[in-house]
Amino acid sequence: MAEAALLAVEYGSSIAQLLHGHGYGPGHSVSARAVSEGVWLTCPACDYVGAPASIANHSKKAHATTIGEQAQGAER
Repeated sequence: MAEAALLAVEYGSSIAQLLHGHGYGPGHSVSARAVSEGVWLTCPACDYVGAPASIANHSKKAHATTIGEQAQGAER
């Protein structure tokens, strides 16, 4: 709740304004910084980035068929 109040008071409830206020934008990606500082990861199978738990969830959903197909191919 405090996060929502802070966002409302300081940035008009706009994440875009919060990012801009901290110097992020088209030429300066907060996602790229999170990856470069090691707090986020990049999916090894695609360009998706996120926290380790997000990468695990993403991989299960987005790459489940690919992983299953690879396992079947390895068994042949």
